[in-house]
Amino acid sequence: GQYGAGQSRAGQYGAGQSGAGQYAHQASAYGPAGPDLMQNPFALAPRPGIIPLRPLGVTEIISGAFEALRANPRAMFLPALIVMSIVGLLSAVVTFLATRAQLDALSALPGNGASADDTETAMETFQITGVASLAQLGPSLVLSLASTILTGLLIMTVSRSVLGRIATPSEVWARVRSRIWPLIGQSVLIGLIGLVAVLLSLGFFIAVIVAAISAFDGDPDVAAMMIGVLVLFILTIAFVLVAIYLSIRLSFSSAALILENVGVWEGMRRSWHLTKGSFWRVLGILLLSLLITSTLTGIVSGAVGMLGALATLGGGPGAYSALMAGSSFISSLLQAAILPFASAVTALTYIDLRMRKEGLDVELRQAAGV
Repeated sequence: GQYGAGQSRAGQYGAGQSGAGQYAHQASAYGPAGPDLMQNPFALAPRPGIIPLRPLGVTEIISGAFEALRANPRAMFLPALIVMSIVGLLSAVVTFLATRAQLDALSALPGNGASADDTETAMETFQITGVASLAQLGPSLVLSLASTILTGLLIMTVSRSVLGRIATPSEVWARVRSRIWPLIGQSVLIGLIGLVAVLLSLGFFIAVIVAAISAFDGDPDVAAMMIGVLVLFILTIAFVLVAIYLSIRLSFSSAALILENVGVWEGMRRSWHLTKGSFWRVLGILLLSLLITSTLTGIVSGAVGMLGALATLGGGPGAYSALMAGSSFISSLLQAAILPFASAVTALTYIDLRMRKEGLDVELRQAAGV
């Protein structure tokens, strides 16, 4: 239920709303309490599920993410494995056809035994490679869409595990289904915000280049050139910092949209509010998660790539195209392996922020009956 009048850690959400206000209502998104999955008699806080119900440390969030995978592997891995396998097959087929078309077009260039007119052949090659590159964007968009939907499902699964509730994939889908389109819209909106930032940065780059060329006035000036390069470098660093800042401040938009049942803009506003004053801590947690997943992905991808290269050595365009297709499929399977962990870290960090700022731990204890 809602907090009493004496507990006002999150009472800033409006007059007349005591405690956590409109965002803390019966912890319904977390589901009813289930059996104790990790009873720790030495913990000061109750632990009915994968984490103790109190503000968490960084290592507790990471270990809680692994525990979420162990506690409910069916709901955490099965949907991701099925969806990513389908996406991987689509990506592998498109990659094979696109790579084969590009290699055939390059082999037809003058100097490789081609008898066609140089200009005509070059234009045809350019068109074929361009179309092949555009065709590969399709699987990338499908992968992004699938990752967005799976993230919402996985966040819901982790939230249920907090109280020891083992949710089935069908149960999770039933709870998240009505939020799929808002989740996709929110992802697109955040992507558009990033695109606008990129376009603004490109505008700055072009303006600086034009100013530098104008300063030359027909006479190349080394000093002016150095200043232009320095300004471009500074603008690039500034763009990277702004992109990182926005991604961190909006990183819990999907969690808020799913677990608090709010709208697209409100979910983004909630993420912005929760990360206020916690930017560096959240950045460190997400970087640690990225380091873990990148290390595992790098080891597997490197081993598979080396074996594939040895297997296709001297095999010609067909073998190389098959290698690229296989690498694309394996990349999708790796996404199915790392996405549940990354989503678990996001969900637990979001819950930790709410426990720190809004006293969600008190409400969760009431829902767990401890």
